[in-house]
Amino acid sequence: MSQSLPPTPNTPPPSPPTQLLPQPAPSLHSTRQTTEERGEAVDESGAEEEEEERARRKRKNKETRRDGMTEECVLKLSHTLKAPAGGSLVDVCCVSWPSVGECVAVAGEWEVCVWGQTNPPHWRRLHTWTFIESVMSVFPVPDAPGLLCVTLGQLEIREARVLCCSSLSQAVLCEGEVQMLVGMSNRRLVSSSYSVATTPLQVYTLTQDGRLQACLSLVCPTERVRTVAAVEGQTDALIGSTHGEHLVLWNVTTGQLLQSITLGDGFTDTTCLRGYSLCGVLFVLLQHLSLCAVEEEEGGALFSLVATNPLTGTVALATRIGLPKACTGRLVEVDVHGSSVVGVFRSGSVCVWQFGGRQGQRGVWLPELGCQLARWGGQGTVLTAHLNGDVCLHRYTPL
Repeated sequence: MSQSLPPTPNTPPPSPPTQLLPQPAPSLHSTRQTTEERGEAVDESGAEEEEEERARRKRKNKETRRDGMTEECVLKLSHTLKAPAGGSLVDVCCVSWPSVGECVAVAGEWEVCVWGQTNPPHWRRLHTWTFIESVMSVFPVPDAPGLLCVTLGQLEIREARVLCCSSLSQAVLCEGEVQMLVGMSNRRLVSSSYSVATTPLQVYTLTQDGRLQACLSLVCPTERVRTVAAVEGQTDALIGSTHGEHLVLWNVTTGQLLQSITLGDGFTDTTCLRGYSLCGVLFVLLQHLSLCAVEEEEGGALFSLVATNPLTGTVALATRIGLPKACTGRLVEVDVHGSSVVGVFRSGSVCVWQFGGRQGQRGVWLPELGCQLARWGGQGTVLTAHLNGDVCLHRYTPL
């Protein structure tokens, strides 16, 4: 990537997706005729009434979906793993296993185990890594089949390790007071550290078998970084948000800080979840942390998608994303994959948003799942973890 992103200073931000308005159901009134006068008219009228009734039910179902109610085709249960990590379940993700294919990695309190289908449809445990520190999270290393990153610690990350499924090995990646660890394309991991003894922002590049290939320090902004995220469409760009309500943009090949963008009013207490580069415009998905509880502000948006010019630093709101009308509670977990977002509420209900789709601004609410976390997997899969320790695999179909 060059040291600056393509300029499009005159590119206007896209309009938010237009919600479809409910249409009134057609009248079922029809003029009756006697069989003596027109024998065929009765049959035709009955057929018309049946057709109108089917159309009315179809419209009613669509209006119900627009209000955020569930639909069976959104998430369809395909498999259930019964307590794969015992009674405690911390995190879950998908990972590729040599000779097996797509598998499920499950993190318990002191271990990470991988489950696969060596003899479909039966699942079995393929391997388990154990640790003396508590497991906090596990996620796949992007563009690195068979590599996992696990974070260890209590309340804060004290250590990160890379797990290799092909060699069943593990290696320490970084240690210390780590604030966060996220994956980027081309087998890269980005860490943000609290410690003054280490560089606050580091980019680690791994080999195919999980060994450290290179390490690069990023130029730090003047404000403390809160979160960082990858930019889709620009493999060498990294976007971050600061505690001073700014967006910061890096080139992770050179480590250069390219731009600091002021968000302005309406974006206080936000964190960036993902960046999207399209035709020179940098779109950033933001989460409003202060509005994670629905009851705090009626109609408040949980997410905002902003369009920025990475050269001039100008910002314009593209759209705001809210909740289905029937949804209540506090949002506690969020996971992003492409233009799709899945969120878990304290009640155990789930909401799925698809940007650019019919449900983009309000999402689809799934109140019956009763899970504690949800993660996007590969090939249209959503993983849900439940309080009883079970892990469920769902096939996701956008509306």
